[in-house]
Amino acid sequence: MSASNVISHAFVLPDRNFYEWLEALRPYLEKFERVAVVRSPAGNNLNRFRNVTAVDAPLTWWQDSALTHIRRVYPAVVMVDVIDVETPEALAPILRRRVDNDDRYGEREGEPQHIFQRFALEWPTSFRPMAVLARFNDDEFDGDLHPSLDLSSREDADILCAAAGRVISVGESLMVESIVEEERWVTSYEGVKNRHVALGDEVELGQVIAKAAGDRLGIIVQQPPNGGVSMFGLDNVMNPRDYIYIPQFRVRPLADNLRIRNLPSAYASVIGNVFSWHLLEPQEHHGRAIEKVGNEGSWLKIRAVSGVEGYAAAWLLRATTLQEGEETFPGVNPVGVNLDIFHPLGAPAPSRLGDMGWVRFGYNVSNLRGSEDIKAAFSRYLPHVEAYREAGYRVVFTTSHQTYGEGKAEFWPWSQMTDAKWRVLIGRFADMMAEISAQWAGRGLVAAWQVWNEPDSLSGVASVPLKASNYGIMFDQVYRAIRSADSAVPIITAGFNSGPHRGSAYARQMLAAMPDDVRPDGLAFHPYGRGVSGHPHYAMFGHIDESVWSYSSVLPDKPLWITEWGVLDRPNDNPAQIARYATEMIRYLKRQYPGRIATLIWYAWAQGMHNGFGLVDASSNPRPPLTERFLSA
Repeated sequence: MSASNVISHAFVLPDRNFYEWLEALRPYLEKFERVAVVRSPAGNNLNRFRNVTAVDAPLTWWQDSALTHIRRVYPAVVMVDVIDVETPEALAPILRRRVDNDDRYGEREGEPQHIFQRFALEWPTSFRPMAVLARFNDDEFDGDLHPSLDLSSREDADILCAAAGRVISVGESLMVESIVEEERWVTSYEGVKNRHVALGDEVELGQVIAKAAGDRLGIIVQQPPNGGVSMFGLDNVMNPRDYIYIPQFRVRPLADNLRIRNLPSAYASVIGNVFSWHLLEPQEHHGRAIEKVGNEGSWLKIRAVSGVEGYAAAWLLRATTLQEGEETFPGVNPVGVNLDIFHPLGAPAPSRLGDMGWVRFGYNVSNLRGSEDIKAAFSRYLPHVEAYREAGYRVVFTTSHQTYGEGKAEFWPWSQMTDAKWRVLIGRFADMMAEISAQWAGRGLVAAWQVWNEPDSLSGVASVPLKASNYGIMFDQVYRAIRSADSAVPIITAGFNSGPHRGSAYARQMLAAMPDDVRPDGLAFHPYGRGVSGHPHYAMFGHIDESVWSYSSVLPDKPLWITEWGVLDRPNDNPAQIARYATEMIRYLKRQYPGRIATLIWYAWAQGMHNGFGLVDASSNPRPPLTERFLSA
C-alpha cells in the first residue's frame, strides 16, 4: 500500500514545558487524524513512524539539530518535517496556518526548506507472505556477490512501483529513476512481464507497473553518479535492504505460545508468550527485520500487543501488515443483539441499545403461511431498519426457511426433503432474494446478508438443516442473486452451530460444492456453550479459541461473524453470573483477535424471545448488572 494512503505520523515535542507545548498543539490534533504525540526523542523509537514532525527547540536534539539527530539515529524515518521555534507561543500560529490550510506538513508554505525526504522503497509485489529469498551481498571477500535483493512472488502477481519516478527502461529489466533531495536513484525490477508502463511514463508509488514472471522478483538499487559499488557490469549499486519501508509492518507467529525473551538467545529469560493470531510490531529497521524473518538462528526485536518488548525467534515468524488485523468495520463495536419485529419486545427503541454496534433480524416473508409478498415484508422492516441505522447501528439480515419455504405444503415435512426438492426450493429462493436485495440496494441500510440459518444443525428445532452439498448450491445461487442487485454488500454464510470440528468440516464441504468464482465475504458460526475459562455452566463444550481456530482455517483471509451466542434454557440464572460470562468473552475476543471477529451478536434482547437469556426481562425491564455491562462492553 502506498504511504500516501497510510498515515504514520509522530509529532515530537520538547520535554521541557511539555504541557505548554501540548496545549499549542491541540487544534492541530483536533484537525488531523492519527498523530502520535511523542514527548522528547529521548527513550522513544521514532523508527516506528514514516513521517516525523519535529519541533527544533534548544536542548532537545543531538547537536541541536532535529534533522541530523533523526537521520543518524532513526534510519527508518522517511520524511522529516522540521519546525524551528523556541517557544510554544511561536509554535501556535504556525500550526494554526496548517489547520486553516488543511496542510498537515506545511507543504504549501513558502518558507525555507523544512521538509526533508529520504529515498525509500515500499514492498513491490502484491504476493503474500512477504519474504526475502536472497540477500544483496557487496562483500568481495564473501565469494557470493549478488547485486539484487530477491523477494518472494508468484507468477501474475502485481508488481508495484516501490519508489515514484520516471520509467527509463522497459527492456529486460524495468527501470525507474527517482530524484529525491536532488539525488538520483534508479530502481530496477527483474523477473517481470506484461509491462503496464512505457518509456518516459511518470509512475506513482504503489502503481501497478507489471506482472511477475515467476516466483522471484529481483530489486536492484543504484545511485549514480557516485554511490555504491560496482559488480557484474553494474555501477553505483546499493543494498536495497537499507531503503525498505513497509507501511504498517507487522510479523505474525507461526506457532502458538511462542516465547518472547529479554535477549536474542534461546538461553535468555522468557518475559512473555504470543500466539498465532497476534500481530507483533518489529522494533528494528524494516529492511533488516524482513531479512531475518524465516531465517533459522535469527532473532527479531518485537513489541507485543500487551506492550512487552523483547526478542522472538525470527524463523518462527512471517511478515505481514497491520491491515491483516484491521477491523472489518473500522470504528464499529462488534457487539450486537438479535431482535425480532414479530415479538412484542423484539424491536426496542434505538436509544435503549447503548454502545452496541449491531442488530440482527431474521428476514421473514412467509409469515407462517407461505406468503411471498415481499412488498409487505419490506414495509414491515423498513421503518425499524431506518430507525436503527439513523441511530448508528449496523443491520444484519439473516435469511432462512422463513424467508421462503415455510408454510409450503410441497416442502413439508422438512425431514423428508430430497435433493430434487431442495433444487426447486433453492431456485425459487434465489429468485426471491434477487428481488428482495433490489428493494434494499442503494439505501445504505443493510450492512450484510446472511444466507440461511444453521444448515448444519443436529436438531433442527429452530432451523432447517440440509446437506453441505445442497447448501453449497444454495449459497452459490443466492450469492449471485444478491450480487445482481447489490455489488458491494457483504454476503456471509449461515451461522454454523454443530461445533468447531463438525461445523468447520461442513463449511469445507459447502465450499467444495461451489464454483471457484464465488466465495463468502465472511464465515459465521454460533458458539453456544463455549467461552473463556472459569464458566463451566456456560462454556461446557470448551474454550472459544477452539472455534476461532477451526473456523479461521476454513477461510483464513475472511473475517469470522458470531451472529448468535449466549445462554440457552437457563432463564432463572443469576444475571450477575451471565454478565461476568458475557463481558469476559467480549473482552477476550476483542483483545486476542483484533480484526478477526466482525460481530458478536447476543441471543437475544428480551427474555421470552425463544430460549435465550434476554438482556432485559419478560417485562422489558433491565436485568442488573447484565444489561448495563453488556450495553457498554
